[in-house]
Amino acid sequence: MSGITALAPVGPVSEAFIADESLICAIMGPYGSAKTTSCIRKIVQSPRLQNAVIEGGRKVRRVRWCVVRDTYGQLETNVLNSWFTWFPKTKDNWNGREMAHRLSFDVALLNGEPPERWEIETYFRAMGDQKAEDVLKGLELTGLWLNEVDTLDRAVIRYGLPRTGRYPSAAHGGCQYRAVIADFNAPDIDNWTYELLVEKKLPIPDDLAEQLRSVLGPRFNIGYHRQPGGRSKNPPPENVKNLPEGYYESLMLGLTANDIRRFVDNEFGAVRNGQPVYPEFNDKIHCAADLQPLQGVPVFLSVDGGSTPAAVFGQIDDLGRQRWLSEVVVFEDDEKGGLEQMGPEAFGRICGEHWLDRYGKFAFGGAAADPAAFFGNERDQYGWIKLFWKAFRETVGGRARDWKIKPAPCKGNRLPERIEAVRRPLTRMIGGQPALMIADTCRMLRRGFNNGYVIVRSQLSNGSGRWADKPLKNDFSHVHDAGQYLSLLMTKRGEAGEDEADPARPARRERARRRGRADFGQGFFAHREKA
Repeated sequence: MSGITALAPVGPVSEAFIADESLICAIMGPYGSAKTTSCIRKIVQSPRLQNAVIEGGRKVRRVRWCVVRDTYGQLETNVLNSWFTWFPKTKDNWNGREMAHRLSFDVALLNGEPPERWEIETYFRAMGDQKAEDVLKGLELTGLWLNEVDTLDRAVIRYGLPRTGRYPSAAHGGCQYRAVIADFNAPDIDNWTYELLVEKKLPIPDDLAEQLRSVLGPRFNIGYHRQPGGRSKNPPPENVKNLPEGYYESLMLGLTANDIRRFVDNEFGAVRNGQPVYPEFNDKIHCAADLQPLQGVPVFLSVDGGSTPAAVFGQIDDLGRQRWLSEVVVFEDDEKGGLEQMGPEAFGRICGEHWLDRYGKFAFGGAAADPAAFFGNERDQYGWIKLFWKAFRETVGGRARDWKIKPAPCKGNRLPERIEAVRRPLTRMIGGQPALMIADTCRMLRRGFNNGYVIVRSQLSNGSGRWADKPLKNDFSHVHDAGQYLSLLMTKRGEAGEDEADPARPARRERARRRGRADFGQGFFAHREKA
């Protein structure tokens, strides 16, 4: 079929997406990056993964897919238009009442065997005002394609995933391959797809997850494929050879800064269209999978107190590179999923259990908290820290009895200094690696870096706007405050990490500070050695 031969590769990320056999597989890219075409190619090639049955003396492989979009208008304009460009509809292959298209073609094999027959049945559905359960009810599918998945309700996964793996039946070879595939532009970081596809948090019960894992093996996975942005130099954008010259430059006309980030640069959008506090952060560079603690290196802890507290744990290696290993952020166990209000003692116990679970065999490097809780107008918060620290040490037990928590080394708790303590390592490479890396399991830190920790613009009465002088207080600000304290603490590790090793050193430092001499340079008043 001519349409199939014309479906040519557009880039390495697209090809990796098409080859990925994961249970859930998604491709994220800017406008014009051929995401839709890549999904069509993935469907067309999917029969190769199915069991073959012998019919009429030759092998036959079958699949059945359903394509879901938010509205019928979008379905017709975007999906069906692209689909029929490659596979024109006829009265024989298109059923308008069922919104179903059927392809049947012979595939020549490279091993010299007789050609196989591949049959692809595809249904097209739009959510509209219907519930996902009603749209997908009764479908027996091989796979499900969620087009522009970030525009759909998250229930489409809950009710869509169980509909896959049901076709073909055992009488026709059984379903060897099943999948949910998706395409999307970079979403705002508070969109549900970020948690599912970027953080790879599958929203299914543990018992079902174990059942699928035992059946699917390595295929029980979420494949996430991120294409280069439209203005990327290295690597270059994909499918650019099929776009008109100046496509992305002209596309930016009239777009907001947040839209340019998402639809052109393929970067995550902000909460409330805010300005990211750390535009230097690059998720592909600064976020690391399976970032494990270094043996023999002390672990540091920082905490931001209050009614919705947060804590961050990390290390600094011999070259001075910061490694943010884990976070403790507690959420309410309900549909809203907001931060849970928690007292200092309960949070101290949770952090202590986290330490025992992750870092029980590591040396304690030091701990820091909001300086304002020790001094100044928020002195009443000092009681919060004392209760937290008492519960933390009691939970850890043993050697934690003499551990100390101190104000983060930042005079006056000045926000610019705290932000700069994080921004500085974000812009540096040491030994060929970023000077700051965070574990991909630090979900809230990562989201905050990717645009949840923002400065918002206020609308004034005269119609103009003004940027706020400090970040928005939201679910991401608490853990990022703790991250700033951690960065300050580890940067000053020569002071913060000494106490456990040598309790006498703090006193010696204080004596040295008091008798320190002024530096008069080389002038008349400079100190001179006695003759």
